[in-house]
Amino acid sequence: MNRCKYCGKKIEPSQDFCGLPCEKQYNRQMTQDQRKIKFFTAGMLVGFLVMLGGVLSLRDALVAAGIILMGAVVAVFPFTTPETNALLGSRNARLVGRILGVLLIAVGIWVGYP
Repeated sequence: MNRCKYCGKKIEPSQDFCGLPCEKQYNRQMTQDQRKIKFFTAGMLVGFLVMLGGVLSLRDALVAAGIILMGAVVAVFPFTTPETNALLGSRNARLVGRILGVLLIAVGIWVGYP
């Protein structure tokens, strides 16, 4: 049994979606994601550079700020792997991505806490 690409419900092997609403939502989401990928990449790069600067200067606050920034980017732009999308469906995979982004923010706060 395959799963719907959007909601993750079990469907027949010859189908990609459980219905037309899921297919429309999936296509809309993919179109929006194509425009947002540059912001995700820039945010992750800036977060990594801030974290790297903190590591090189031995400042825990900068390391924490970089981790928090990357967590915020993941929470706002929860892009997930195709394998995760196939397993959970795009909607549920995005939810998991947001949860992991919030956990990354929590780790950043924990690292920066004196």
